[in-house]
Amino acid sequence: MSQETKVIEVREAPFMWAKTAEYSQVVRVGDFVYTAGIGGFDDDGSLVAGAFVEQARQTFRNIELALRSHGVGLESIVKMSVHVPNIEDYDLFKQVRPEFLQAPWPASIAISSGLLVEGMLIEMDAVAVVDGKRVFVG
Repeated sequence: MSQETKVIEVREAPFMWAKTAEYSQVVRVGDFVYTAGIGGFDDDGSLVAGAFVEQARQTFRNIELALRSHGVGLESIVKMSVHVPNIEDYDLFKQVRPEFLQAPWPASIAISSGLLVEGMLIEMDAVAVVDGKRVFVG
């Protein structure tokens, strides 16, 4: 019995500041695209100015940019993880989310956890399906 090797597509990081990072920002395996943990960083690799809402919006934009590098968009997300150190900020996240995602919502987990970058108020990752679109069934 022969085993076929599954190709893990890794493309150049969509963020200039991440080109020297020792991990991939986004990878594709078959019809699935996985992002790394992504935060509210601007093009220079600095956290965007402002508070939680600005970082959350930038994080969604960065997730979208990472997914687009493999030809998928936010509508293709099937699962996401949301890390918010300050539990009170989750209500703000719920206000920002509909600006970028619509029902039916992807499967999701929200975690209150410390983040490794000082001043980082949110970090998310996502799994998307190529040519996928969330729809209600039944």
